[in-house]
Amino acid sequence: MDLANTPFFSLLRSRLDQLSTRQQLIAENIANASTPGYRPRDIDTAGFERMLASASGGRGLAMTRTHAGHMSGNAGSANVPVITRDDSETTIDGNAVVLEDQMARAAETRMAFETGIALYQKGLELVRMAARAPGR
Repeated sequence: MDLANTPFFSLLRSRLDQLSTRQQLIAENIANASTPGYRPRDIDTAGFERMLASASGGRGLAMTRTHAGHMSGNAGSANVPVITRDDSETTIDGNAVVLEDQMARAAETRMAFETGIALYQKGLELVRMAARAPGR
């Protein structure tokens, strides 16, 4: 059994990929804060929720058990749609990047990424604990 392809780790990996893409877009937005006519880009924030729904056929998350001691399911891929989303202001030259908004998004993304990493580490700890011999 390949643990890297289990639904739990696959979904977490997809989420971390999505957050990485978002962080890259935020960095591009900040770098172009003085570019005339530049409009900030972001990921579609509902993309991960749609990915979860599509992974379960649109009926929410459900587990399929093939054996009383096993859990399985399907995980989607990290297909991250990028959208153009103006911040709260647009300058005279048409630039719509507000650094304060971008910094808030960067902090939000960092916290979500740290949460995802923590969940990944906890999942690995659970796998290690399950793989240990009884009584150890």
